Amino acid sequence: MSIDKIKVLEDRVTQVMEYIKKLQTEKVDLEKGLQEKETMIKDLEQQVASYNKVEDEFSRMKDERGEVRTRIEKILDSLKGVGGGGQLIE
Repeated sequence: MSIDKIKVLEDRVTQVMEYIKKLQTEKVDLEKGLQEKETMIKDLEQQVASYNKVEDEFSRMKDERGEVRTRIEKILDSLKGVGGGGQLIE
C-alpha cells in the first residue's frame, strides 16, 4: 500500500469515528427527550385520572341533589295538605 492510500484510509476512519461520535451524541439527546416525554405522559395520565375522579364525584353529587330535591318537594307537598296552603305554622 502506498502512503497516499494509507492517508485516504486514515481520513476515512477519522470521518467514520466523527460520525459515530455525532450519532452517539444524538442518541443521548433523543433518549433524554424521550424520557422527558414519558414523564410528561405520566403526569398527564395522572391529571386525567384526577379529572375523572372529580367528574365522577360531581355526577354523584348532582344525582344526590336531584334525590334531595325530590324528597323536599314530596315533604312540601305533604305539608301543603297539613298546614293550610303550604305555610308552616310557627
